[in-house]
Amino acid sequence: MIGIDLPTLNTNDSSYTLVEWLVPDGSSIEGEEPLAVVETSKASEEIESTGSGILHVLVGGGQECRPGQTIAYLFESAQERDSYRASAATAAATSAPPGGELSITNAARELADRHGVSEAELRGLGRTVVRTADVETLVRRATTAPAFPERQLSKRQRTVGAVVTESMRTVPAAAAYAKADVGQAEELARQLSERTGSYVSLPVLLIKAVARRHAAHPLMFAALTDDGAVRESERAHVGVTMDAGRGLYTPVVHDAAELSSDRIADLLTGFRSKAFRGTFQAAELAGANIMVAPHTTEGVVLATPIVFPGQICVISIGAVDDQVLLDAQGTVRTHRFVHLGLVYDHRVVNGRDAMALLKDVKEELEAPAALG
Repeated sequence: MIGIDLPTLNTNDSSYTLVEWLVPDGSSIEGEEPLAVVETSKASEEIESTGSGILHVLVGGGQECRPGQTIAYLFESAQERDSYRASAATAAATSAPPGGELSITNAARELADRHGVSEAELRGLGRTVVRTADVETLVRRATTAPAFPERQLSKRQRTVGAVVTESMRTVPAAAAYAKADVGQAEELARQLSERTGSYVSLPVLLIKAVARRHAAHPLMFAALTDDGAVRESERAHVGVTMDAGRGLYTPVVHDAAELSSDRIADLLTGFRSKAFRGTFQAAELAGANIMVAPHTTEGVVLATPIVFPGQICVISIGAVDDQVLLDAQGTVRTHRFVHLGLVYDHRVVNGRDAMALLKDVKEELEAPAALG
């Protein structure tokens, strides 16, 4: 008998959801092959078999499971599986109430009837014997219910909350802001979109601009280790915050400095589709060493995001803001500006280094020829 144990898929989650089994219970498994789909708060992952044998499912589709839990067995033969099932049935019969009956004391039954507590509610207590105190608990819950219905946060949002809390608790953050004239960058994005057929936007050009500054600002792409050392990275892997209405995701553009802007645009288009459907793979959300946070909704000109634990900084971009200015000849012209925000871990980076990166990224966007 081989146990199929659930690996740790997301360190922020204490439980996952087993979405579905890809092969029926009792199937013959020939070797390494996908068996089930498990959903974390961020992604869906396929769980593969760890050997060959007859599959015996322990956790059904749609049920919660936890890292390290055995979700199935692989038996050498159908006979071995049948023997296990018979033993398990006998054990269950001896430990459960006969026929699944619920025992309710007379006083508890009278109190339940008086307050309209149903038997389903009594069974929901998970007890084999229901006493007066148990019914009183149900009645108390009903009479103290809030005037407005409570809404439980989704697992994904609870995970976001845990990340935010950890960031606020552990990262002494500082911030700096710059205003960049993006008229030329918008024109470049338009030309690239027409030429390539990809949707090149200002966030796309920002990702490219940030990645190109990896060599000049290695500390901004580093990670602070538990012993207080700094581990630098070889390449720029730029995460991007994304919320399509199904929760916050942070997919990663790996090795972004080596990609063309239209390729980055195609990746972001695919990421948006996956964010809407909630179908990311774990590898697409892992490995970021810097973050870009677009806040480009019309009217939002400035944003201060959090530094994700394990990273040093995050760069935000707001929506474009038109401003009328005089040029050198005194002519009135309309300029297109965005505000860039840089939030950084002050344990690793001081203001001078932060301003240098912000200045470089601003210059990349204002003279964007190299971003094509």
